Amino acid sequence: MTDSIHNSKFKTQHSTVEVLEIRPSSGWRAIDFRELWRFRELFYTLVWRDLKVRYRQTLLGVLWVVAQPVTAMVIYTFLFNRVAHFQAAGGLPYSVYVFAALLPWNFFNAGVSNSGNSLLGSSHLISKVYFPRLIVPVAAVLTGIADMLVAGGLLAVLMFYHRILPGPAVALIVLPIAIAFSLATGMGLWLSALNVEYRDFRVVVPFVMQIWTYATPVAYPLSVLPARFRSFAIWNPMTGVVEAFRACVFGLPVPWAMLGVSAAEAGLIFVSGAFYFRRMERSFADVI
Repeated sequence: MTDSIHNSKFKTQHSTVEVLEIRPSSGWRAIDFRELWRFRELFYTLVWRDLKVRYRQTLLGVLWVVAQPVTAMVIYTFLFNRVAHFQAAGGLPYSVYVFAALLPWNFFNAGVSNSGNSLLGSSHLISKVYFPRLIVPVAAVLTGIADMLVAGGLLAVLMFYHRILPGPAVALIVLPIAIAFSLATGMGLWLSALNVEYRDFRVVVPFVMQIWTYATPVAYPLSVLPARFRSFAIWNPMTGVVEAFRACVFGLPVPWAMLGVSAAEAGLIFVSGAFYFRRMERSFADVI
């Protein structure tokens, strides 16, 4: 696999010929942001392609975006509120409380799943054309922002119906979203690189994400957990994201300590994932 470009000029008898030379990289390398900027148009193209492929030839189109969180909201409300008698924080309607948590969680879940399989899905490009491979998994994560915006519109409708006004902290909602994006991208970089060589991860990841859903306070408030389990739940990087997202939307106290833990863990996973991805990048075209 080759991933560095160098320009060289050679003089002939009548003119100067410019040669584009692509050399293989070696060692651990950081992200080359200048190279990513040069390929920004390809980045936009891949995001738009993923959006079109997702909704092409579908009868309900964008309604599928809200079908999943609405179905999950109904099931979780029945099981945890009607059966288990859990109550939402701040006296909020349980259905709205759960739906708000599903927005960042579904964005993270879809981002990890899509980016983890993104290199295999773009093998026809990777094996034939040079471009920064990092673009592929990052574009797969960014596609989920469109889905979250659509579901966010439905959340606004539910809040209006229940006469719930967002608090001033709603302006800080970009913080948990940015952390969820960093975490999903970092895990996507790890998984996409591992998936190229070890195809078992395609089976393992959905199973892990399903367990992770119930390990995160999406369908239930964090307060229902016993104290000894609550201290472990805080180290789940998505716990701070989900709790902070709900706090920003509903005007509840923002759990800054938990959000800080999530930010630190997301940053560590993102940086390590980027370095590992760049380390393995040169072998993608040969293995895939």
